[in-house]
Amino acid sequence: MSPRRAAAVLVLVAVVAGCTREQWHRFPSPDDLVAAVPWFSVMHRGIAIQPYKMPLQPVEGAVPITGREVVPAAVPQHQAQLDRLVNPVQVTAESLERGRDRYEIYCSVCHGAEGLGDGLVAPSLANAVRNLTDDRVVRSSDGWVYGVITNGFGALMPEYGGRITPADKWHIVNYMRTLGGTAR
Repeated sequence: MSPRRAAAVLVLVAVVAGCTREQWHRFPSPDDLVAAVPWFSVMHRGIAIQPYKMPLQPVEGAVPITGREVVPAAVPQHQAQLDRLVNPVQVTAESLERGRDRYEIYCSVCHGAEGLGDGLVAPSLANAVRNLTDDRVVRSSDGWVYGVITNGFGALMPEYGGRITPADKWHIVNYMRTLGGTAR
């Protein structure tokens, strides 16, 4: 290294080493130069996002940070626990209409339009689909029916816990009670 170059490096090191943090940050950075160009200034001073000032509501179907709804399986040992579940959805015309709509989408393919267990796929399931107007089903609690919808039942009834929202499951329960003239 030439003596001139060594002296320049030594001066540069002395200047940099002698700078305080505030002085160092006062030197123009490439960002400052870009911000001097008008159409780039927006990029330099972008909108700051304040996540706690305007919290957004979660999208429909999102799993809350506290976990998801836990409903016990519809088996005899959980009968008392399911019977204690109270239907929070009032039986109104809107609830019955929503329940009918959800029933037609998710349930009627097996249980049929009237809940008699004669849906389109019932023959392929050896006609073993439950008749929803049967006395045993009619006497069951709303919580039990909700548990069956959520977790399924036996080998034939699939679980719909993740596919149907909790409110829609209660609407289905309300609608199901009207099938076959068995409204409570």
